[in-house]
Amino acid sequence: MQVALARTRSDATVLQTGNEEEFDAHKRRRMAEKDKKKALETAEEQKRLKHPMQGAPADGGARPAKKVRGAGLKATGAGPAAVVPDEYLPPNRILFVQNLPADFDKDALTAIFGRFEGFREVRMVPGRSGIAFVEYEAEAGAITAKENTAGMALNNSEKIMKVTYQRQ
Repeated sequence: MQVALARTRSDATVLQTGNEEEFDAHKRRRMAEKDKKKALETAEEQKRLKHPMQGAPADGGARPAKKVRGAGLKATGAGPAAVVPDEYLPPNRILFVQNLPADFDKDALTAIFGRFEGFREVRMVPGRSGIAFVEYEAEAGAITAKENTAGMALNNSEKIMKVTYQRQ
């Protein structure tokens, strides 16, 4: 958890501690600062559009400025665009198994994953060879199975099985 002090008082704080006139003055000042900041950002954007050749090479070659998607936007943390790598997914009771040989079926996977506590079932993905889901009754069984089977060589080291938790 991160804690930071506010730079200014909130509207609610000003309304609680002061009167209506003080609140109105605070709100006008805040809106004026907001408008000023917005005008500066607009002016900078227009300047960039007028002069796209900023940062041109010293040798005189004409190279257009690189457009960066999302440039000028602040990162707001883990939003919908944030993608978590498979290795850092939180544990859950369903495992996602990838990189399986084409001849591997439900019975072969049941033999591998069925020896761990709480095993429920193996579901093969129809139309996609090499992918399956393995379900356990509790997270503890899935965690043990993942730790013991991730990176396991299948079919005489032909393929290495990748085991991760299912995305929620």
